[in-house]
Amino acid sequence: MSTLHFVSGSSVILVAWLGATFLNEVPSQRYPKLDQKLSTAALSSGCKPTQIATVIKVSDLPRPH
Repeated sequence: MSTLHFVSGSSVILVAWLGATFLNEVPSQRYPKLDQKLSTAALSSGCKPTQIATVIKVSDLPRPH
């Protein structure tokens, strides 16, 4: 099989697939329901928030050119 035949055949198959999926009507019931809010983990009222500190040495900083 030559490259021309492979590319042409693949293009025809791709166009047919895209055309079939474009013309196929899918009812909205088949789509998953997406919440409007993001789900987050709740903290209990007795918890203290965690504090995070980052330590950078001066030798690790980039030098100006």
